[in-house]
Amino acid sequence: MAVKFSRRAFIRTAAAALAGTVLLRGLPMASAQQEKEGPPELPWPYKRLDPDYVRKLAHLGYYLFECAGGSFWGLVTALREAVGYPWTLLPLPSKEEALKALKEGRHLHSMYQYGYGGVVGWGTVCGALNGSISIIQMVVKEHKDWDKLGKLLMRWYEATPLPTEKSNEMAVRGEFLVPPEKMKYRGPLPQSISHSTLCHVSVGRWCRVSGYASGSKERSERCARLTGDVAAMAAQLLNAYFYGGGIPAAEAVARVSLSATTAGCRTCHYKGKDYEQGQFTRGYLECEACHRDMTPHAHAFIKPSVMEKEMSQTTANEKRLKAAAVTGAGLSAVMGAVAGFAAAKGLSSGNSNEKKEKKE
Repeated sequence: MAVKFSRRAFIRTAAAALAGTVLLRGLPMASAQQEKEGPPELPWPYKRLDPDYVRKLAHLGYYLFECAGGSFWGLVTALREAVGYPWTLLPLPSKEEALKALKEGRHLHSMYQYGYGGVVGWGTVCGALNGSISIIQMVVKEHKDWDKLGKLLMRWYEATPLPTEKSNEMAVRGEFLVPPEKMKYRGPLPQSISHSTLCHVSVGRWCRVSGYASGSKERSERCARLTGDVAAMAAQLLNAYFYGGGIPAAEAVARVSLSATTAGCRTCHYKGKDYEQGQFTRGYLECEACHRDMTPHAHAFIKPSVMEKEMSQTTANEKRLKAAAVTGAGLSAVMGAVAGFAAAKGLSSGNSNEKKEKKE
C-alpha cells in the first residue's frame, strides 16, 4: 500500500535532510527565524580564527578562484565553520566541493573571481588584498578602524618578503590542503619585497629576484602561497582587534609610515584643494615604486644624509634578498632584510597631510 505524505510532513522531512547535510559539513545551520529575516545588516559577527588554517584555505582557494576569490573564499569558509549564520548565506562552494572540483579538474564559480591578476588581469591592486580587506570591512563596524586595519595590511604587503617562510615550510612538509599531486610546485620559493601593492609590480619584482617567468608554474604557486599569507595576516589583524594582544609580529614593518622619498613627494602632492601647489594626487603607495625618474625632485625636500641612508639601505636589502633567494640562505637572511627595511621605513613616521586628507 502506498504511503501518503502531507505537504507539511514533506517539508519537515526535507528540512531534516538539509540539516543533516549541513551538520555533516560542520556548518551550523541558520534557524527558521534567521532564514526568514534574511541576511542581517553589517557588520557581521566574527570569531577568533586560526591564521594557519586560513592560510591553508586561501591557498586552496587560489587553485580554484585565484588570488582575490581565493582570499575571500578562505576567510569566509573559516567564518562559516566558526560562526555559521549569516556567513552560511553567501553562495560559496564548500571546502568539500572545492576539493572535489580540484580533483576532477572542474571549474567552480565563486565571488571575487574578477579580482585575479589585479582585477581581470589588469595588474592593479593585488587580488589577495582585495578579497581580504573586503572581509575586514564586513566585520569591523567603525570606519576609522577598518580603514586602519586595511592600511596595516596594505603596508605589511609592501614591506614583507613574500611568500613567507611559513608558507614555504607548509609546502615542503605537504601541509597545504591541495593534494601533493596537484601542487604546481612543492619546494621552497624565493622571496621578494614588492615595495608596492600593485600586482604588476609585485609579480615583476619577484620574477626578477627568482629568475622565473611570469607564466611559470613557480610564479603561480608563489601567488597561491602569497594569497594564503595575506588572508592569514588579515585573520591575525582581526584577532588582535577583537580579542586584544596587540598587532602581530609583523607590525615592525606594517605601520602606516612613509619612506623618506614618499614623504618628500607628499610635501606638496596629496589630496587637497590647491592644484597649483601640487594637490592633484592622493594615496599611500610608495611613490618610488613607479616614479623613479622623480626621485631627485622628491629628495630636494629631504636632508642629503637621510637620502643617502635610505638609498644605501634599499640597495643593501635588495642584494641581501637576492643572495638569500639564490643560495637558499634561509630565515636569518630574510629576517635581516626585513629588519633593514623596517629601519629604512623608520626614517619617516608619517605625514601631517594625512589629517588634512581625512577632513576633505
